[in-house]
Amino acid sequence: MLLNLMSPLVNPAAPFRFRLVCPRRAALWPPAAAKLDEACRLPALAPLANVPDVLDLWIAWNDSGLGVRGIARGVGTSRWCQPTRPEDSDGLHLWIATRPTGDSHRAGRYCRRLAFLPTGGGRMADQAVAVAAAIPRTSEVPAELPPGAVSIAGKLTADGWQIDAFVSAAALPGWDPADIPRLGFCAALVDRKLGRVPFCAPPEYPWDGDPTTWAELELAS
Repeated sequence: MLLNLMSPLVNPAAPFRFRLVCPRRAALWPPAAAKLDEACRLPALAPLANVPDVLDLWIAWNDSGLGVRGIARGVGTSRWCQPTRPEDSDGLHLWIATRPTGDSHRAGRYCRRLAFLPTGGGRMADQAVAVAAAIPRTSEVPAELPPGAVSIAGKLTADGWQIDAFVSAAALPGWDPADIPRLGFCAALVDRKLGRVPFCAPPEYPWDGDPTTWAELELAS
């Protein structure tokens, strides 16, 4: 059967249920001490979704939360980052479900979307900042993101940016890795020139609000 990658009704990654290993690491923050090595690097799934391969991701966990690193390549140094408009802002966007069901097409109170912006924070708006963002068509909004629940550092590079973040358990409603050692997970690069570049689905597909399109992270020991 021929697959039309241009169709917004067909997800080329749909035949696959991605289960990715998220290693445990003792240190997740600060970035200089974090042990996000190559074993923490997620595979590049962009070719399956027919999107530009411009984002590298690393992720690890321990009982206190998640450590994340994102590096954008080939997107230049001009950024549009507005913390008051996180859904549209350039940066790394994550969708995390702490209690994935695999069958609900609408996000609920255990689903959190975070926007990691390389600029827009601080008195001069030149520092990285993390803000909660809305998930479309959610059935139940999660609790507000507590102040200080996410630590973030960022820098611009010659052709993009790098973001390091620690997402504490307080930022993740329903976080309980002892009983539920897996997470629903989606990521996307948002860029004014490239648009929205998702981790494992075509841009036209409703991955930003449908948890059944997300991958699964296995919280490995």
